[in-house]
Amino acid sequence: MYIQAAKIPCVLIRGLSKGQNYEVGDRNVDNLNSSWTAVYVARGWHFVFPSWAFSAVVGHSKGTWTLVETQGKGAREKEEKSSGLTIRHKDDYYFLTDAEEFIYRCFPNDSKWQLLTRPFTKKKFIEIAYCRPDYFKNHYKITTPTKCIYTSVGGVCDIGIKKLDKEECSYKYMLYFNHEESKTTLSSEIQLERYVAIFNEGHAMRFRIRFPSEGIYKMEIYGDGSWLCEFRLECDEDVNDVKPFPCNPESGFGPNSLTKEAGLQAQSHTTGFINTKKTKNVNMKFKMIKNVLVQAILIHNNMEKETLNKHVNHRIKGQELDINVDLPKKGEYALQINTKDKDSDGPFKNVCNYLLTSENMNKQRKLDENAIEKRTRKALQDKTSSYNINALKKALDDFDKIDLEDKGDRKKAVERLTYLSLRKELKDAMARRHGEKLEEAIGNAKSSKYESDLQELIEQAEDLLSQLRRHKSLAHEVLTMQQLTISEIHNYKHPKPMAYDVMKATYILLGEEERRVEEWEQIQALMRKTGKEGLLRRVHLFDTVNVTENMVNQASQILQPYDEERIQAFSAGLGTFYKWVTGVIEEVRKSENSPRD
Repeated sequence: MYIQAAKIPCVLIRGLSKGQNYEVGDRNVDNLNSSWTAVYVARGWHFVFPSWAFSAVVGHSKGTWTLVETQGKGAREKEEKSSGLTIRHKDDYYFLTDAEEFIYRCFPNDSKWQLLTRPFTKKKFIEIAYCRPDYFKNHYKITTPTKCIYTSVGGVCDIGIKKLDKEECSYKYMLYFNHEESKTTLSSEIQLERYVAIFNEGHAMRFRIRFPSEGIYKMEIYGDGSWLCEFRLECDEDVNDVKPFPCNPESGFGPNSLTKEAGLQAQSHTTGFINTKKTKNVNMKFKMIKNVLVQAILIHNNMEKETLNKHVNHRIKGQELDINVDLPKKGEYALQINTKDKDSDGPFKNVCNYLLTSENMNKQRKLDENAIEKRTRKALQDKTSSYNINALKKALDDFDKIDLEDKGDRKKAVERLTYLSLRKELKDAMARRHGEKLEEAIGNAKSSKYESDLQELIEQAEDLLSQLRRHKSLAHEVLTMQQLTISEIHNYKHPKPMAYDVMKATYILLGEEERRVEEWEQIQALMRKTGKEGLLRRVHLFDTVNVTENMVNQASQILQPYDEERIQAFSAGLGTFYKWVTGVIEEVRKSENSPRD
């Protein structure tokens, strides 16, 4: 079949799609029959889903869910059954959708039309996480198992997510209870709030869900206002002893961007969960970059703040902040750290929180570990001494899944993971030669307690950042030139040798072979190009890492007869290109002559 007007090969594909009739976690999907297309463009087959690209159903509901919590606030809002409303809209995501993403929502009857090197089975299609288009468009990743159904363990489920580009992100969630499928009903006596907590884990977030009652739940996660993904949560355990969190801070538990903005840098406790013993003090250390007032508040579900005030204190000495907590009895507490500028008359602002517990979810800790627990602890110890970040993360996840007691192993592993992550961030930024990423990586490394350990890498990154800034400075005058000036150069019919030589040297440094710039007509053809091949775009993307010694020597030899004053007198535009070429030559030669380790 062809799209007649454009003569593009097109195939109609039939299969199953997770559309309006799908409920997250449905195990029977045989009623989700649908069809879409694949088109052959750009030397390959790509998916187009016309009905999803031009219309959407809003407000569709089977009426089976009750909203029970959102952002720490309780609710009992039962959804009304509705067939929804079909609206017209355009969604470019469903034009030429990536096959690796399309399979999350659409499963063809013929597996060859998955267009995957490793096709999904129907079972995997049913079990894979239910991810919305914005999850893929904005580059998120689920860090816990990528499945749509989670089962509670000890009345708890964990769901992790992060943004791959490491940009700051504001997350929200909505927790629902299925009042039709669940075997029990939500008692009117149950307090429906603070059953979800967010833990900051570097650039990732972990949602910890406790269940107020046995039953079937649904969790929707939003990032920067976009609906990202949802999960079915199944709890078939006795959860009478499961209590809500002492508080549910908007910024989550653990150091985060607000902590850094407030001028506090965690030195001792870099994650939001602290497991301690009955009478043991907890001492938290921070480095203070700003001169701020600090307030530390201890919170418990059943104890008055006035009583708890006696059990927390803080001391500031120079740039060191010490917060000491002495838990009055076994149980779970939250520590809120608030700050404000010394000269401010405004209120304190919450910038960091910790969840402290002297017991394991109200269960007694076993004295002896079984064989699996011993192997898990040994694996964490082994991976802590390696440089394999992924292996260490997995060992840490395995350790946390069975909730082993931290005898110092977990703390060491978290510290090692933090160090390796900072090290990797520096190396990745240097490999990408990206100024903003380098700046961010250097700042993160310098503000950590591993600054001295990473000093050599930091210095290399700073040298590269300085070099990239010089490149940017060299290109600035070229990039701010008027298009009229470039057109003027391009329109020379019989240019003087100096005009030809300046532009020839420019294109040689940009990577053109000498045989392609031997004639002025060839240079004119290059100057007519637009987009990524346009002259200014190429200067903007230019990096000396791609310049060879031969290119430098060629360009230098071409411009040897001239000087800047002479070129500028003839044409300010040519003078700008001349300054750029000679600046690049000088920069490359300086780099070649600098001492190497």
